[in-house]
Amino acid sequence: MDLLFASGSKRDVTSLGESAIKDLAIQDILEAISGNERDIIILKEIISSIPKDIRDSVYRQEIMKDFLASDEFTDDMDNALGLIKTLKDYGSSRTMMRQNDSTLYTLLENLRELSVYVEVIEKLYSCLDKYEVKAKGLCDLRDNLKQVIEDDKFEEAKADIEMILEDLSCVRSANVGVTFTPDMNIDEVKVVDFVPYKIKSKYKFAEIAAEISNIMNASNQNIGGPKPMVNTKVVDPLLVAMAPVIEKHLKRHFVRMKSVMSKYVNMDSSSMIQMYEGLVFYINLARFGRRIVSEGEKITFPELPAYAVDDFGRVPSEKCTFEINDLYNVRLLISQEKNIVKNDFSFKPSENLFILTGPNRGGKTIIEQALGIISLLAAAGCYVTASKCKGVPFSNILTHFPIDENLTINYGRLGEEAVRIKEIVGEADSRTLILFNETYSTTSAEDGLYLSKDLLRVLKEKGSAVIFNTHIHEVARSIEEMNKWNGESKFVSLIMEIVNNENTFKVKRSEPDSCSYAMNIARKYGITYEQMKGKES
Repeated sequence: MDLLFASGSKRDVTSLGESAIKDLAIQDILEAISGNERDIIILKEIISSIPKDIRDSVYRQEIMKDFLASDEFTDDMDNALGLIKTLKDYGSSRTMMRQNDSTLYTLLENLRELSVYVEVIEKLYSCLDKYEVKAKGLCDLRDNLKQVIEDDKFEEAKADIEMILEDLSCVRSANVGVTFTPDMNIDEVKVVDFVPYKIKSKYKFAEIAAEISNIMNASNQNIGGPKPMVNTKVVDPLLVAMAPVIEKHLKRHFVRMKSVMSKYVNMDSSSMIQMYEGLVFYINLARFGRRIVSEGEKITFPELPAYAVDDFGRVPSEKCTFEINDLYNVRLLISQEKNIVKNDFSFKPSENLFILTGPNRGGKTIIEQALGIISLLAAAGCYVTASKCKGVPFSNILTHFPIDENLTINYGRLGEEAVRIKEIVGEADSRTLILFNETYSTTSAEDGLYLSKDLLRVLKEKGSAVIFNTHIHEVARSIEEMNKWNGESKFVSLIMEIVNNENTFKVKRSEPDSCSYAMNIARKYGITYEQMKGKES
């Protein structure tokens, strides 16, 4: 069962480009969410795949709320996740095991897989039944698991597993007689007695049995047999020496095991495995959300309009607004910034083109990133870093941030920008958020103004949402002219506020004030006339 897409979903997504992933610092955020490399890869794939059907976002959000509501539920599901990972590992090697000549060990692997399958079903159902989950996805999962558990075949499988394990459990320990060579290498295992009681040893019979397949495969390879598809690296020579004797013991149970396990040869654990990535997503994001709250910051679930959508889960363009109150960039929390400044922001069809100006280090890039991250998390069905959020997150996010100069060697800086901008314009549509950061800043002011206006004009006609962060203040001063161009949306001039020559990191509507920005920078670096004359400290 899939926990990432609603029943009947077409699973249609937009893949976030590598440039946007880099510019939004997604990798840094994921590394703060989880320290597990495998989990980070899974989280990156999920978060960077933006669902086009908003009903999938709502479906995930409901599940995320259940995980966020209870530490105990998250921990119990995490325990079940470990079993599902074991199933996933079995599933990935199942074909390889069946290519092995050793039918006995294929049966042993199938027995272990069946045992884990039964255990994970019972554990998941117990967890979902214990806690009052509300999400439709989790309720459906609970009901499906209940049907499986109540089926006679499930009880039969449990009984068969117990019978086989009891049959094998007569072996508790083994007494080993070993002959060594003069240089203390193992020469021969002379005596192996299996006993029904425990003796003190570093080995457990089950652990030894789990290695026999690899050992015997290694033996087959040495005598010209088929090359094994499983790992044949053996590090313990004692196990190698014991392998033939243990194999002889296990074959006593072969006929009975084969008869029992043949009933489950078509067992399919894929439905359980399918949930693995989704559970990794919910468990990690729930724990990270609780961490944010514990550090005194707010999170909220966006109000997503799942009603009035078409057959593809799309909201009519005239209703596509996206409003956020008290938003902040989660990267500030990760870097342990104190007194994080919050801002309000809203996009709507009649007003989604913003020219953003302000001083260096005044917060322009931080707020651009925050808006991209929040839209991405909202689409993924997650909470966002704000006090309130409602509307429709963007179905695609494109970015144009400064690039490493070493990467511009083929085209030059302006040529590189031209290539990237052409790609962005080609991909943009009315549900795209585009974040520009100092685009055309390396050209002259006159050339930059000309190129910027051409770019903004075509995006206005496309209906894309744009934040154009620039030092070319003439762009913002041209808004009256630009608003006469074709396109529903109007341009708005935004600035990063300065009060008493200090950055407040607040966004406000205003025309750019070049003098105040220059004065702010001059005072910061001590290059005003008074400072350089020594008349001002």
